[in-house]
Amino acid sequence: MHLVTPASMREMDRRTIETIGIPAEVLMERAARGALGVLLEHFSPQPGARIGLLCGMGNNGGDGVALATMLDHLGFHPVLVLMGTPERFGPEAQRFHKVAEALIGDRHQLNGLDAAGVRHVLNSLPPCELWCDALLGTGLDRPVEGRFASAVKFLNDQPAPVFALDTPSGLDGRTGQVLGVCTQAEVTATFGFPKIGQLLDPARGFIGTLCPVDIGIPTRARDAVGVEAYALDADWLQGKIPPRPTHAHKGSVGKIALIGGRAPTTGALTMAARGALLGGAGLVYPGTDPQGVLSARAIPEVIARPIFGDSGELQADALSQLLDASDTLVIGPGLGTDAAARQALRHCLAAPPRPTVIDADALTLLAQNPDLFQAACDLASYAPVVLTPHPGELARLLDQSIDEVLSDTVGAARALLARIPAIIVHKSAATVVAAPHSPPGINRTGNPGMATGGMGDVLSGLIAASLNDHPDDPWMAAAIAVCVHGLAGDAARDAVGTRATTPGVLLEQLGAVWRRFEA
Repeated sequence: MHLVTPASMREMDRRTIETIGIPAEVLMERAARGALGVLLEHFSPQPGARIGLLCGMGNNGGDGVALATMLDHLGFHPVLVLMGTPERFGPEAQRFHKVAEALIGDRHQLNGLDAAGVRHVLNSLPPCELWCDALLGTGLDRPVEGRFASAVKFLNDQPAPVFALDTPSGLDGRTGQVLGVCTQAEVTATFGFPKIGQLLDPARGFIGTLCPVDIGIPTRARDAVGVEAYALDADWLQGKIPPRPTHAHKGSVGKIALIGGRAPTTGALTMAARGALLGGAGLVYPGTDPQGVLSARAIPEVIARPIFGDSGELQADALSQLLDASDTLVIGPGLGTDAAARQALRHCLAAPPRPTVIDADALTLLAQNPDLFQAACDLASYAPVVLTPHPGELARLLDQSIDEVLSDTVGAARALLARIPAIIVHKSAATVVAAPHSPPGINRTGNPGMATGGMGDVLSGLIAASLNDHPDDPWMAAAIAVCVHGLAGDAARDAVGTRATTPGVLLEQLGAVWRRFEA
């Protein structure tokens, strides 16, 4: 699924109208007809049902007016409410309003009313079985206030469900942030292409079911503007899991070194090791301390080696031997941030280059030590490097607050890309996978049950295994791992429920996910 910003969608519309010659009125009609199909499919109203349409005076309101005329034609009772006078509409919307004037008797105008007046008139209307939000659309760039805020609050107070046209009013279509107040929609029909912000938090909590509506934007117009991101989901994953060669052996499908798992956080490396194994790695070598080696014995398929001594000191020769035996590296889960951890990270970054996943404590060390960050930048300039920060870790790397990072999750990932030429996996409810010079991926798989310790460690192992399948495309490797990780989390939720979804249950579901998508 292609994703766009509101600005790029407007540019696609403009090119479609001005360069290709498809009239704006045709696009508006296609949007309304597509919205009608979504409305009928999801809400199944009975003939004669009262359906309210609350319309602003821009193109979004024009879509609502066009939809009202179509509902009238099908025998429903549209209640058309305009926030202003029809003269404020653009020419396309005015044409549809002229039709509405001839067909729809239940029309109301709120022009000249303040917030209290808007609320009074709306509350005086007879109840509707469904309300359509066509107030503000995706171009909003400032907080919703005054009379429009009153209209949004009216919609949210209704016992009837709300159907949003293009986007719930009050959402920033680029960042997914709420601008003041926002309509709570049960279903959203978005026109052209989904907007990036609609897949991010907190927008996902207001969108409801997101239904893209094809309004006929030509491929030529789309490609001239370019997509801004890709949605990572089951449809995207189809055809992207390569078959394993018939001549494969354990040494050819990935030898992964995992550095970390020091007491008392031995479980972090165990989770990463299981993720690597169930991601398809041929050989997995945890490098840890003596207690971590004991913990790793719970996984008979791995070959754990002590690289830290009984007193916590790094044994550099043992680490070098482990790296020499491996072709991919994960460093960070349960590593710690003491002097020995810093020494281990420095050693790994200076070793012969190999695909490297930097996670957890190693990310904290990068944020605390400019020389280590520079070493990671140097490695990323000639080898695949994947950084997997959660919002707190990304905030430390950018010297920002967590709130700043969460206010623009895609922008924060891109900000880190400006400092290091790596793949950035910004882990959140809608994980962002970003790479230099290409559109990011935004993950649509996964669920709140995955908000538990160890999930990120499993993902690190999966990414490392995926890097062996896609050595020349680390973005694809990371994106596949993120998508599969979320799908396994969804299968775990379906099996045991949200609260019992643990990393262990997720790992048990990975086999079924791979079987579903392997070529």
